[in-house]
Amino acid sequence: MDNQTMDSQELQDLANLKQLHKGKGIAATICGIVSLIGCLGPISFICGIVAIFVGANARKKSNKTTGTAGMVMGIIGVVISIISTILIIAMMAGIMAPQLGNYMDKTEIANDTQLCDTVRTAIVTCMMDPSVITDEEAADFINYYCDGYYYDISVMFYEDNKFTESFQDILDVDSYSELCDKLESDGAYTIEFCADYNEVYVRIPGTDIEVN
Repeated sequence: MDNQTMDSQELQDLANLKQLHKGKGIAATICGIVSLIGCLGPISFICGIVAIFVGANARKKSNKTTGTAGMVMGIIGVVISIISTILIIAMMAGIMAPQLGNYMDKTEIANDTQLCDTVRTAIVTCMMDPSVITDEEAADFINYYCDGYYYDISVMFYEDNKFTESFQDILDVDSYSELCDKLESDGAYTIEFCADYNEVYVRIPGTDIEVN
């Protein structure tokens, strides 16, 4: 009687075990189906991974049909979710790239405009500094270049007088190349200035940047 009871219990446990593995197979199939919906993104990927592992376990134990189906759909779902994620990232990059480029261009233009304004302020400051304009060589420099024509800013570094020394001190630069290295806009390579005794203009050739 005891042996019969044990046999019945073993059969019941075996049946429960098969039912459990069958449930795993069904769960793997459901997760596999969900993973095939690539638009769910991370959810599809997670369900795909779950379907692969649960399906593999169910297939190994007993329920090969549903376990295999869930595992296969999980693999396909993971691949689809990865591809869809890559496509979404590529699309977003394609949309954001022009906007980022425009933002960078505006930032560079703003920085170069600020640089031109700083150069103009330095020139005006030097022209109004009594210790500069009373210096004979500086006065000759001003008279020569303040004629209403544009000149390359390099003259502020290649000629040595009180005016150019004061100009370099205000800008805190030691050379023409150091100043030009501050330019950021596309096509910008130097700075030009135009001065008379009433106005001072500063521009960057190759761009639309000009301040006065």
